[in-house]
Amino acid sequence: MKKKPIIIGAAAVLLVAAGYFGAGSYYEDKFLPNTMLDGIDISNDTVAQAKEETTAAIAQTQIQIVENGETIYAFTAAELGVSIDNTEKLETMKAEQSGWNWPILLFQDKQEETDLSGVAVDETALADILAAMPLENETRTAPVNATVVKGTEGYEISPETAGNKVDLELLKATMLEAIIAGETEIDLTEAYQQPTLTADDPILTETVKKLDDLTDTVIQYTISGQTETVPKTAIVEWLGIDENGEVSVNREGVAAYLQGLSDTYSTYSRTRDFLATDGETVQVPSGTYGWTLAVAAETDNLIEYVLAGEDVTVTPNYNGTGYHADGADIGTTYVEVDLSSQHMWYYKDGAVALETDIVSGHPQTPTPTGVFYIWNKEEDAVLKGYNPKTEKDYESPVEYWMPVDWTGIGIHDSSWQPAYGGEYWLTAGSNGCVNTPPGVMAELYGMIGIGVPVVIHS
Repeated sequence: MKKKPIIIGAAAVLLVAAGYFGAGSYYEDKFLPNTMLDGIDISNDTVAQAKEETTAAIAQTQIQIVENGETIYAFTAAELGVSIDNTEKLETMKAEQSGWNWPILLFQDKQEETDLSGVAVDETALADILAAMPLENETRTAPVNATVVKGTEGYEISPETAGNKVDLELLKATMLEAIIAGETEIDLTEAYQQPTLTADDPILTETVKKLDDLTDTVIQYTISGQTETVPKTAIVEWLGIDENGEVSVNREGVAAYLQGLSDTYSTYSRTRDFLATDGETVQVPSGTYGWTLAVAAETDNLIEYVLAGEDVTVTPNYNGTGYHADGADIGTTYVEVDLSSQHMWYYKDGAVALETDIVSGHPQTPTPTGVFYIWNKEEDAVLKGYNPKTEKDYESPVEYWMPVDWTGIGIHDSSWQPAYGGEYWLTAGSNGCVNTPPGVMAELYGMIGIGVPVVIHS
């Protein structure tokens, strides 16, 4: 009587075993139930069948591009020329669900997506589809980054603007992702170009604070005995931020400000009122003497001062000669040549150290008037040039030569001159130089240094 239950139990075990091994054998080369790839059911498919089924299903998927609730374009994966190589993905999925574990996995959902690296499109078809969409037109605007602007009470942040210009590379990636995910709609706004700097960026907050601090910087220039303070309003106007949100200084604005200072204080190219030895005040045109601010070099310096944010008092860089910190121009040490009286004086610290009659340029080759300076000294020089009076070139050896301009005019001895002063220059005048008696010239040469101003007037 007890043998019947035993026989039934053994039969049940055999039946279950047969079912387990039978199903295991069946799923050895097939996917288990509830297996999905890219939203497509591949249950009970072999790898080859799953590849064919997923490829065909994806190819027929239609996707709509929607903007502001309206469909602006629709296409299928086939029209896009999509090709999918998901063999490796399918083989990996199959290997991960062993057929002999089917009872455990039977009631578990298995959902996977194809890696985009296995997806390719026809670039020509893609370009044609993108060209057919209304993506490039005058109504689309690019996003605008948040920035720092000058407000009524200092600097403030102006928020970013979204815009509706499309990021084509992002749209391409979104299209491929939609195809793989089995989505049928793409919101074009998700492919809009995005601002790279937003109002909540800490860089901008720090920039506002830094700008406010920089505008309180006191920068002073001492120029020729005068003090010029760079206006706070100018600094505010120059300061800004670059495309990376960093503090910047407007170079053109700085250069214009410095050029204004140069125009105010520089002495080069300036006509001067000069108190001559005879007591008369004469106007003397510009010559080689004088200075200007070195605007280009000083622009770099001033930008550094502004960005450093530290109070500073400096003397600006300058070009030329004759700069005096006390504001003097010609000063008290100079040479005066009076063409009308044919006389020359050398003043040393305000007192006459030497004077002499001279012979200036012939009426055909007059000595130029102006404020010049001795820029070189040379002994035993040979002066060469063209004499328009004789219409011949000349070579004149001199013992002492001190040029004062860039055209060959200078002061030198002239052993060939029999007399000096008076009206001798009308007939025996030089080619423009100041002819000086040899003995006097030797004395002057030993007394005078390079850089001394030479005022020539009539």
